[in-house]
Amino acid sequence: MNLLSFLSFLILAITLLTMVFGVIAYFLYKAREKKKSGLGITYEQALEEEKSDLIFFNRKKS
Repeated sequence: MNLLSFLSFLILAITLLTMVFGVIAYFLYKAREKKKSGLGITYEQALEEEKSDLIFFNRKKS
């Protein structure tokens, strides 16, 4: 086997494997993000649960 053809095949194989691993990593990332965003509570829903006007800030008491 010619050394040049072997090296070109090796570069092609590494490139294809890198693309395959990239696609797998992308889908695993998307699956993790979908699982993480399972709460799905909005700011308005949080206000109703807390029965308050503000959630993250306190009003200044005079």
